[in-house]
Amino acid sequence: MLCGGAPSTVAQTDAGTPVPAGVQQIRHGTAHDALYDVAFEGERGIAVGAFGTVLVTADGGATWLAQPFPMKRLALMSVAMRGGKCIAVGQTGVVYAAADCRNWKAAPPITKSRLLSVGVNRQGVAYAVGAFGTILKSTDWGNSWTAQTVDWSSITQDGAEPHLYDIHVADDGTATVVGEFELVMRTTDGKQWKALHKGERSLFGLAVVEGGKVYASGQSGALLTSADGGATWESRKTGTGAILTGVYATAQGDVLASGINAVVVSRNGGSTWAAVDSKLVRNAWYQALGASKSAGGKQRLVAVGAGGSILEVDL
Repeated sequence: MLCGGAPSTVAQTDAGTPVPAGVQQIRHGTAHDALYDVAFEGERGIAVGAFGTVLVTADGGATWLAQPFPMKRLALMSVAMRGGKCIAVGQTGVVYAAADCRNWKAAPPITKSRLLSVGVNRQGVAYAVGAFGTILKSTDWGNSWTAQTVDWSSITQDGAEPHLYDIHVADDGTATVVGEFELVMRTTDGKQWKALHKGERSLFGLAVVEGGKVYASGQSGALLTSADGGATWESRKTGTGAILTGVYATAQGDVLASGINAVVVSRNGGSTWAAVDSKLVRNAWYQALGASKSAGGKQRLVAVGAGGSILEVDL
């Protein structure tokens, strides 16, 4: 059963068309708790956060249970799930892999830099990215890693090494990354990287969907869209100046971005946006978004963040 908070509404779009939506609180922890990422595969899901917190669900996100984890000192910043396997990364470069998403083993340390995002494809090719341009690659489901060298002088001004905040790894091995300096870059092998977009704001969230559509969210309400796989980009007006740390999108053009005291929704691929009006949103931050999918095709979209809170957001 959902708990806490009455259903919310979404403000009207500029065109005056109402966008029905709402949020309900599924879970809340203590004021000291925090969840930083969430991932789903079918109805199974996993969320990670402060002090080695791991929560799991087997019913599409309706209920969540704490899972024992071998490390409690540091925050887990990101998690990826594919083929029933999981990879989690976090502070001081920690990486853990679990072949069953339950029994976690630490990978040999490669870096001391904070790792902020991890992605994996169905072949077990994984990338982890983080502070000061750190990029790691694995070809064995996260059990071992190698550091990737990037010629930053060809990508950023003065060769600055940007913080990298989110990554998507496609099944063909292509990896797309977003980060500081409004950077979007891509590789097919981890060795050669190409900048697809650069600017001034930091980008924190990334969503890659079918049909070549890509979305990136960031500082000052930034939301970039690409309809051609990242070759060209357009900046959209979201109507908020909030930091948007997470973004989720469907192939049908529904897009949701979450962040600090804000959740915004688009029904037309990012052309127009509306803010979710709820005290659950206004009084907290929600770092990341994820969606489950039941055998019948029904989705549940959730946002995770401050206080260990998990919200269900209607789409």
